[in-house]
Amino acid sequence: MKQIKVGILGPTGRMGKSLLSEKELFPYVKITELCESKNHKDIGKEISGVKLTGNINNLISNSQVIIDFSVPKATLSLVRALKDNSEVCLITGTTGFSEIQLKEFKKLSKGLRIMQSYNMSIGVNLLLSSVEFFSEKLGKGVDIEIIETHHKYKKDAPSGTALSIGEAVKRGRNSYEKNKFVYRGLEFNKEREDGEIGFSSIRGGDVVGEHTTHFIMNGERIEITHKASKREIFSRGALQAVDWIIKQKPGLYNLQDMLTSKK
Repeated sequence: MKQIKVGILGPTGRMGKSLLSEKELFPYVKITELCESKNHKDIGKEISGVKLTGNINNLISNSQVIIDFSVPKATLSLVRALKDNSEVCLITGTTGFSEIQLKEFKKLSKGLRIMQSYNMSIGVNLLLSSVEFFSEKLGKGVDIEIIETHHKYKKDAPSGTALSIGEAVKRGRNSYEKNKFVYRGLEFNKEREDGEIGFSSIRGGDVVGEHTTHFIMNGERIEITHKASKREIFSRGALQAVDWIIKQKPGLYNLQDMLTSKK
């Protein structure tokens, strides 16, 4: 089996470490480059037999596919650099983009092969399809609330996954409902309006990730929940995508595209 050269941006973070520990399950993956910020304390050290550098150009030139679970600023810098190296693919699970940053990311992604998913879990991406289905079929007489729980170190809220669920709701009922994201908080003090998609965030302990979508109707309620107990599910999804993205034409994809693809 021919191996694919894979570089990792942010290998010393939680997801980076998980990717390195799970790569043995994917024989077509060969880790060839590891990159952190230039002033990182571990620059020059060997991790899993590969020297850690702070050179993003080396990361690109020594990789066929780059996996990135970093921060928006680093991801945008990487995508800018990829504009001159369009043969290199990117798989990114970075969350916390502002609207301006996300707009720039989408603009820069044109002509590149990129998979962007805020959650690389196979289960979550199947959940997104289910949420879209229920949103379409239940009609107007339903109130939808999304509640997410993560560990105490997670900075962005709502989570990227929660926002992806909200977008799935929108896709399901765009034809008959105006949709509005509302972020619940202590200052929230008014009646619910038609078309609201509510978000609530909980932070504490070591929770890897839990997302519940509530479809609340008069007299009944449907709840769809995904609970992640191990971070490995995210790294496995990203590593599984390596063999898929390298075969695609330029475009901005997500994990659902891979799951529904026949290729």
